[in-house]
Amino acid sequence: MFYNTFLRRVIFNFALIFVFLSINVLLFHNVYMSDSIIISFARNPFNICEKYPDIWLKLKILYIAISSISSLICINLIYSSLFNKKIPKIKKAKSPNPDDLSISIKTSNLNSPIILSESSLYQNILITGTIGSGKTSSAMYPFTRELIKYKYSDPNKKLGMLILDVKGNYYSQVQKYASYYRREDDLVVIDLRRRYKIQSIR
Repeated sequence: MFYNTFLRRVIFNFALIFVFLSINVLLFHNVYMSDSIIISFARNPFNICEKYPDIWLKLKILYIAISSISSLICINLIYSSLFNKKIPKIKKAKSPNPDDLSISIKTSNLNSPIILSESSLYQNILITGTIGSGKTSSAMYPFTRELIKYKYSDPNKKLGMLILDVKGNYYSQVQKYASYYRREDDLVVIDLRRRYKIQSIR
């Protein structure tokens, strides 16, 4: 794919450069080949081809170089407008509705908030990091707090959650959040070490 695009661009450039230079030569052939060009300078006109042949040669070379570069720029602009697909504009993310279920993950490098919408929460979330890097404190705890906080005062819309605490210390943090948002009555701890006793924290 890349090779075909590159080859097409090269062929297109060479073809149009040939056309541009051919038109240039036809229009200015007499100037290129002339050996008598009179420059009217004040009261003393002179033939630049005879008086300053080196300068005249350099002027012709400079003109050809500028003309070729200008042609190449124009050709690339034409190619881009004909063949390159327009890059769609990136739409700015809308600010989340505070009534919608979502999780905020700090900010990006552009200081714009990173939001996991409700539809994203239906998928899997993978949090990786080495031991002690802060996976629980910087990700799990804030996520849990936001979910517990969501419409905590509305008995019909607040969230129910099932949290599996393998280490045995996660529930204490959940208890703090539940207490802060007045959801102590919603918290039920099933502790396998207590013979499957269902413990409701009040």
